[in-house]
Amino acid sequence: MPRGLLAILLLAATAHGAPLGVGDPMPPLALEDQHGHAGNVGDGVRVVVVSRDMDAGDVVKKALAGRDQAFLDANRAVYVANISGMPALVTRLFALPRMRERPYRMLLDRDGSATKDIPAVVGRPTVLRLESGRIVGVSQPADPGALAAEIALPAP
Repeated sequence: MPRGLLAILLLAATAHGAPLGVGDPMPPLALEDQHGHAGNVGDGVRVVVVSRDMDAGDVVKKALAGRDQAFLDANRAVYVANISGMPALVTRLFALPRMRERPYRMLLDRDGSATKDIPAVVGRPTVLRLESGRIVGVSQPADPGALAAEIALPAP
């Protein structure tokens, strides 16, 4: 195989990187929320919940039903929604107005770049448990009750 082609193949294979896992540092995430305010996953965060599709978003919505930002704050949790697959017109006219009605903050990954290395299972949110900025647990709960329990688990 020509040396140049081999280099291109190796570069392509490593360009995306492996999904984040236990032991990895949590990369800094700085995103806008559904109200257009800047937000981030900072040092004090213990739980990051990520949804990438509508079904996963529904699990999060049901898990947080009847709860507000105080629940997330008390558990040092942040919710990040990857909305990159949603058409811009649908986002602007329908999704964002509904998101703004929620009593908790949603950081929005509009282009998918911020959450690209976070592992995902279709239809399930991903929960990253953090300790001192490092990932100590990764799960994809299937139902709202399990997700709410994961968010409220005491620190290890």
